[in-house]
Amino acid sequence: MVAQPVLESLRAWTPELCLSLGAMVVMLVGVWFRRATPAIVVTWLTLLVAGIGLWSVSDLPAGPWFFGLVVLDQASVVFRWLALGVVGLAVLMASCSRDVERAWIGEYLGLLLFVGVGLMLMAEANHLLMAYLAIEFVSLSAYCLVALVRDARSSEAALKYLLFGALSSGIMLFGMSFLYGLTRTLAFPMIRQALEQLGASHAGLPASLHSAQAGAFMIAVALILAGLAFKISMVPFHMWTPDVYEGAPIPVTAMLSVGPKAAGLALLLRMTMVLKPLWETLAPLVLFLTILTMTLGNVVAVVQTNVKRLLAYSTIGQVGYLLIGFAVNTQLGLEALLVYLVAYLFMNLGAFACVVAVWNATGSESLDAFRGLAHRSPVLALWCTLFLLSLAGIPPLLGFIGKFLLFGSAIEANRAILAVAGVINSTIALYYYVNIIRQMYLEPPISTTPLRPHPALRLAVNVCGIATVGFGLFPTSLLALISRFAIQTLL
Repeated sequence: MVAQPVLESLRAWTPELCLSLGAMVVMLVGVWFRRATPAIVVTWLTLLVAGIGLWSVSDLPAGPWFFGLVVLDQASVVFRWLALGVVGLAVLMASCSRDVERAWIGEYLGLLLFVGVGLMLMAEANHLLMAYLAIEFVSLSAYCLVALVRDARSSEAALKYLLFGALSSGIMLFGMSFLYGLTRTLAFPMIRQALEQLGASHAGLPASLHSAQAGAFMIAVALILAGLAFKISMVPFHMWTPDVYEGAPIPVTAMLSVGPKAAGLALLLRMTMVLKPLWETLAPLVLFLTILTMTLGNVVAVVQTNVKRLLAYSTIGQVGYLLIGFAVNTQLGLEALLVYLVAYLFMNLGAFACVVAVWNATGSESLDAFRGLAHRSPVLALWCTLFLLSLAGIPPLLGFIGKFLLFGSAIEANRAILAVAGVINSTIALYYYVNIIRQMYLEPPISTTPLRPHPALRLAVNVCGIATVGFGLFPTSLLALISRFAIQTLL
């Protein structure tokens, strides 16, 4: 396809421009006023304008845009809406969380908007250079968000995040340099074209290359995938996740648990399409790491007593479920992955909104802080229960629909071991999710004072709860939307 003119590219990039300009304005407003309300108002205006802009460009031709660096197809539209939803819900939590310093609210909200831009870029990348820049843009903004709380725990978490992030970036750049040396290009379509021209042997390696070149090619692919694995907390590149989640403010933790995972998987799917000639060679490794990721995350989560660390390991386990759709690499698998991403957005951010409400009332991240929550706030406890059960995959909630499709796609692709591992791990996860529910309903409350969440938190919880229950009971519209708009451009 011929690249679109620059002015047309800027029009297609309206949501990203709105978020970028809005982020800078929000930071300035925060500095000028040093009050939360003006910065929050400007942030919501920015998100509203970006949403309108995204709606207006959803029907534009796929591109490529900006001289082929990005592709704004229907699949990227889905992920851009996901990024906007993640940022919006994180802003709701940040605007009322006691974990976020009021004096720094402008910086918090501005960086959240910048993260949204980076997440969209990751989903749109059509070139390894753009993919790397997008990943670094998200990472640098996230490092700052984690470090904005001025205490030893957050500083340690930010340092660990920075060191692991720098290491993964170096590994990925090394792989990109290998790949460029072998294909003489960094553009995704050209890389795939080069692979197809080279041809592949029965082992999945280019037949025209001698063994040293073939080995270098597989090393390049492995290094690039390792860098992406860091972003999505895939085992064995998950080490940073628990410490960073525990040290970061809760709204930042909530954003990190969903946003980079969705965008990283979007980029991973595009890379999969590029590396299709090598898929037979990569598939066994991906299958093994998928099972390892879900198992380690769920098993270690069982012994956690800090709710943020518990949800960190839960996130690793959830990434393992999402990777099933990536591992099977079929139409049903990709549809299931996207359905579960939508489910994960609502149920996980809803759970974190409940954590923010409990933190605001108790100042504690311990599981004991949830004791007797049903007596102090029955509605909040009910929503929290539904989010946890949905994460565990209990019907008729949206999490069940996603897991049902993921496990079904594994069976359809003759990867029944993935479905068996998923069912076993869901059973393990049910234990620690139900333990929180037990604390809320069967343990005596730590205080008799009613817990009244902030209106912004109530809005976040209600939006996530209605989506989790509504799409779970009536999933047809969501399935039709994803099947129509996303899969046709990813396959």
